[in-house]
Amino acid sequence: MEKERSDSWSKIETENKNIIARKTVDFSTFTKGTTIPTRYYKDFLNNLSKEISKGIQIKIIIIINNIKFEASIRQPNFKERESIVIQILYKKKLMEYLSKELAISYDYIMKHKDQNSKAQVKVPDDYKEYMDFYKGEEKDTFIVKLIKNNNEESIYIEDAEADNQDVEEIDEEINETEIITDIKVEPMIDYIYDFITNQGYTYEKSLIKNLYISLKTKPFVILSGISGTGKSKIVELFAKSLGATAENKRFNLIPVKPDWSDSTDLLGFRNIGGQFTPGIITKVCYEAMMNPQIPYFICLDEMNLARVEYYFSDILSLIETRRLNEDYEIITNTLLSEEQIGRDSISISTYGDVYIPQNLYIIGTVNMDETTFPFSKKVLDRANTIEFNKVDLNYSFKDSDSSNSTFNNDKEIKVYHNDFLKSEFLKIKDCGEFQDIAQKVISELININNILEKYNYHFGYRVRDEIIFYIIYAVKDNLMSFSEAFDICVVQKILPKISGSSSEVLDMLFDIFELFNPYRFSNREYLEEKELKLLKDKIIDSNKGDVTINYNYKLTNEKLIYMIRRFTRDGFTTFWQ
Repeated sequence: MEKERSDSWSKIETENKNIIARKTVDFSTFTKGTTIPTRYYKDFLNNLSKEISKGIQIKIIIIINNIKFEASIRQPNFKERESIVIQILYKKKLMEYLSKELAISYDYIMKHKDQNSKAQVKVPDDYKEYMDFYKGEEKDTFIVKLIKNNNEESIYIEDAEADNQDVEEIDEEINETEIITDIKVEPMIDYIYDFITNQGYTYEKSLIKNLYISLKTKPFVILSGISGTGKSKIVELFAKSLGATAENKRFNLIPVKPDWSDSTDLLGFRNIGGQFTPGIITKVCYEAMMNPQIPYFICLDEMNLARVEYYFSDILSLIETRRLNEDYEIITNTLLSEEQIGRDSISISTYGDVYIPQNLYIIGTVNMDETTFPFSKKVLDRANTIEFNKVDLNYSFKDSDSSNSTFNNDKEIKVYHNDFLKSEFLKIKDCGEFQDIAQKVISELININNILEKYNYHFGYRVRDEIIFYIIYAVKDNLMSFSEAFDICVVQKILPKISGSSSEVLDMLFDIFELFNPYRFSNREYLEEKELKLLKDKIIDSNKGDVTINYNYKLTNEKLIYMIRRFTRDGFTTFWQ
């Protein structure tokens, strides 16, 4: 006879041949769902209409007291783990229902739950309650009987039929079984570019590559530039090309308000009655955690209308806590403390363990003018900053006629797995397979940092690692050459933090330019506009092939000349245009 396992599942004797097993209620019952023990895989999987595989989630129906609830069964894509893991994920309405029906266990668990610990609460026998799982009459359907503390089956109230319509309401989402997991990066970039172009918008393919690599390097990116250049639109279209739209709530546009002075609008707050009201980022994080196989996007529009450090510093700090959990998923510390939620037990059960999941990507758009606030080095240090300043006002009505394009039908939008964007490296030790590229990057960065250190502008390990990750992603997937990727990284990660009116700032810019180029300035103290204009023309017209200019670093050279010219003209310089 098989020895009984010491987990929360057990076999029970009953005349009903459809019985699978009994599950003892625990903390995960009210927050996520449950992991199925190996010994019950066959019973659950045989009752599915489709074969499950890694990264795939199959919708199921759980029936309790004749009420239908939506849930799903998934096999997480744990690349580092060879063993199979099968999980049942509950939707919010099911968890709320269970917390009310199994109130004895729920109240005990929430009272004794340590919010700083992932350990399960050990429930005494006097408080234990159970869920008996049975196969339903149809595939993808399971019947659950609730065994309350008095060991009698839970009997729902007589007017259950009246509540049934609300409980049965199912979110209108794209079927998770259609998620595309076989993704090759180069063809995928071509697909995204074609998708956006066929929506009637024009962006350079290099920009699509840059946005992709930046998000993969770190799930926080800043898009800067003059107003009306399509910063918010490219975020929306990029998300839509992967299956995330405003309609399915996987793309969320958040207009930043000028009066934001703390994180309550984004994370949440307690009202005067002590009830917790979740903020938009908290709600999106919760939904993303429930659907970990697909990406979610947040666009913070006009991000610097308020001081970013005031309302976003908590989230910036949380992003820096990214790490792998025991299931090899990227997690952060929890968004909310017990003090922020208060004694609202329902909110504690729903949002108490919410973190920034690996499938959430945050992009901020900014305009740099007299109505906005500048960024601190803390913010710039934690993001790739992509510029939108070059504008081509030409337009071809003929080329824009895409009425026959297969991309125009929203119903045909494809849904792609989060593995396409998910970070592969969190620490420099993770990229040992590409150590040759990493060592080459480090050598180049040391030369730059030696210059910056003389002026107290040098950077630390975070910038080093993120530049290494960016260049590895770019080179290994044949998206860019080493020099192209390094050129972008200097502009996006190093130069944005340089500003000021000190003569040392100008000397630093001269030094960096001469590090990248064989060119030497004739007279730093009395630099003529004519010399800077000539340099700018040489950089723009790379066909001249002037040996004094290194055309592998065109973006860096252009930005440096811009910053030097601004200093000589205004006595002050900054990265921003």
